[in-house]
Amino acid sequence: MGRLLTWPNRVTLLRIGLLFMLVFLIYNEFLWARLFAGFLTILVIVMDWLDGFLARKLLQSTTVGSVLDIAGDRVVECVLWICLADLRLIGVWIPVVVISRDIFTDSIRNYVLKFGYAGFGEKTMMRSAVGRFLTGSPVMRTGYAVLKATTFGLLLSLSGLEKIVHLWRPIPPLWMDAGLKVGAWIAAATAVVCLVRGIPVIIEGIRLIQEKEAASVANHSAGH
Repeated sequence: MGRLLTWPNRVTLLRIGLLFMLVFLIYNEFLWARLFAGFLTILVIVMDWLDGFLARKLLQSTTVGSVLDIAGDRVVECVLWICLADLRLIGVWIPVVVISRDIFTDSIRNYVLKFGYAGFGEKTMMRSAVGRFLTGSPVMRTGYAVLKATTFGLLLSLSGLEKIVHLWRPIPPLWMDAGLKVGAWIAAATAVVCLVRGIPVIIEGIRLIQEKEAASVANHSAGH
């Protein structure tokens, strides 16, 4: 139990818990609720970076932690993408692409777990330098986190401000429209990066599964 409740894993579990509060704020009728949701979203995304940082700093990187971190990422991302599409802030194609990509990559990662491989870390399933860079390097993980925080935080905050603008007009409506369009383009860029980061997982994962199955067949044949 002690290995499960490490500080990185506690941050991950707290992040998932905050997501429910976030969804409540997004759909709450209180005037400032969605604006608060935008700021809370940024905190939740920063916590995604924090759990990885703590795992490396405290030397608490584990296979369980890797699985839990990826699961937390998926829950947060998928729920927020669906919320943004439901609010008509982004096209529905974005959650369709992201969720489809996640199903493929997570299915492969779950399968290779039985061979002792994790999504990233010391026991990563990624063998190529490109694959390790795209999926596990601090540059890509931090960059992708910044994109997500910008996308979710900006669109939700602007959506919240839109209600206020209609009442008090502190910001010209044209500026709001321009901001929402910029947010939609950033969302599209984030989805593309998400897709690109998933490609090496699928390619190398399938290759690894084929190698392990071929080795298993060879060992079985040798045994007979």
